[in-house]
Amino acid sequence: MTGDPFSTRQAAASAEQPMIELRNVRKLFGDNVVLREVNLAVNRGDVVAVIGPSGGGKSTLLRCINLMEHPTSGQVFIEGVDITAKSTDLNAVRRKVGMVFQQYNLFPHLSVIDNLTLASRKLLKKPRSEAEDHAEALLARVGLSGKERSMPHELSGGQQQRVAIARSLMMEPHVMLFDEVTSALDPELVGEVLDVMRELAATGMTMLAVTHEMGFAREVGNRVVFIDGGEIVEDGDPEVVLRDPSSERARRFLRKVLA
Repeated sequence: MTGDPFSTRQAAASAEQPMIELRNVRKLFGDNVVLREVNLAVNRGDVVAVIGPSGGGKSTLLRCINLMEHPTSGQVFIEGVDITAKSTDLNAVRRKVGMVFQQYNLFPHLSVIDNLTLASRKLLKKPRSEAEDHAEALLARVGLSGKERSMPHELSGGQQQRVAIARSLMMEPHVMLFDEVTSALDPELVGEVLDVMRELAATGMTMLAVTHEMGFAREVGNRVVFIDGGEIVEDGDPEVVLRDPSSERARRFLRKVLA
């Protein structure tokens, strides 16, 4: 497929079509089954908090959505485009799906402004001045105006993670994936990153966030998905799932994390 599949097919997509859809997604690492026939539909503007025990498949689920991991079987659709089809332009897919990791993954030898502008200048061929204007606006949005020329090692962990979020937003994604982005931070720095995520959610950004922050899941998410053993065990309203889950597996997990 040549060109951007989204630009040619999104216009024909129904308003009811999910932003993200997984159909019977299965992922194996050797003999280890990490995802088991997962089916999930995420609508435009949904903020989905993905919770569950370590090793349950949460991160692998996110990585299958942007094809950092290819499903062993099944299909993944973004805005109606089957991104698991061999003909799909993966670079076009990844421009539409931003991802922020537990580790900040900033280039240590580049300034903040260069970390933000590198991809848009190299991949999107934007002039440096245009890319830097966009980067400065995003840094202001995440509360880091004045840090453009700082080096990553001069920033706190929370500041580095906010730079990582701004860098993902430089590509103007339609979906943002967050993989336990606060788990490596000191407790006093968690709030500043969650505030940026709250602001993004308020703008209508479609988001999936693997998180252990149950307060964030309850306050910001409009859905909570509980994954254990590679299966979606619960999927529903945060207040219902967190207060009165239907499965014993979820009840055991929540007793531990909410204690």
